Amino acid sequence: MEEDFEKKKVLILYNNLFHYRIPIFNLLAVKCELTVAFSIGSNTKEAIKFKVKELPILKFNRFVIHKDNIYKLCQNYDVVIAYGDIAWLKLSTLPFYKKRNFKIIFWSPGVSASYDKKFDTVTKWDSIRDFFYKKADALIFYTDYPISKYISRGFNEEKLYVAPNTVEVCDNFENKNIMKDSILFIGTLYMQKGILTLLENYKYAYDINPNLLPLNIIGGGVELDKVNNWIIENRLVNKIFLLGPIFNIFEKAQYFSKAFACISPVQAGLSVLESMGYGVAFITMNDAITGGERLNIQNGINGILLDDTAQLKDVILDITNNSEKYLLMGENALKYYNNSHKPEDMANGLFKAVEFVLNNN
Repeated sequence: MEEDFEKKKVLILYNNLFHYRIPIFNLLAVKCELTVAFSIGSNTKEAIKFKVKELPILKFNRFVIHKDNIYKLCQNYDVVIAYGDIAWLKLSTLPFYKKRNFKIIFWSPGVSASYDKKFDTVTKWDSIRDFFYKKADALIFYTDYPISKYISRGFNEEKLYVAPNTVEVCDNFENKNIMKDSILFIGTLYMQKGILTLLENYKYAYDINPNLLPLNIIGGGVELDKVNNWIIENRLVNKIFLLGPIFNIFEKAQYFSKAFACISPVQAGLSVLESMGYGVAFITMNDAITGGERLNIQNGINGILLDDTAQLKDVILDITNNSEKYLLMGENALKYYNNSHKPEDMANGLFKAVEFVLNNN
């Protein structure tokens, strides 16, 4: 089947050429002639195996308008996979062109997901999103969570696809001989991620058990100095290690391999899948800010979901006292990642939607 589509031209219209998307796009580029057009910028140094195009935009509060004629650009492609935020107006209106010769697919979490709203919050934009999405040839979601909701609202099930949201891990890194000896936090340091909550609960746990496993913090950001000062003021410089931002995948792999668990109290993004890919249990709140990644956590099986941040102290103590339990969760997390959430699984999900729209006239 794939041989029939090798020369089909596919355009992905995205917001940013994120470095963690490059491996997925490279895999997709094996299956088709791929171009990725982005607007906000690129922060990647990875090898790219597809064509790229930068599209300037104008922003008006919540809304975004491309300066270029996006419809004219799309006419050069067989299939267009568009960033599914309806505030990107020229992308949202692509299905309405009567003379378009390309198939249009929207790609999104499928429900409301942002830093200032809980996952799947009902908003006034939901019905408007449905209006645009129903005109598309197919939809791609990050998880299967939205599918039943869309079917109940009249969407055709055969047009709904899942490309499980994930990231690449260092697949040639051997971690069996590395002794686990720590707890990990990874992410940009700002208060919305609950870094202060983690620090305070670590201190509470340390006051109970001074032999607590050390905490490694990977990340930079506006709160870096504040976090560093907190560590010094609370005399925990020998227990909490602020490592700054680390982007090298091999270096990050070292810290994941040494961790019994990765903790992010109030945000569960792609670090959930990164942790799972390294066989590390992920711990967060049940109502954590997420784009759907939290849904991969099975409480007590491959991670822990907390109902109250006050429980975090007890979990930190438990990681030290019952580390074997977290080793098992990590093994389950790695099996989950390998079975269904590798970069190949995401690329295959995208390509299945491409195959569908090309076959469906």
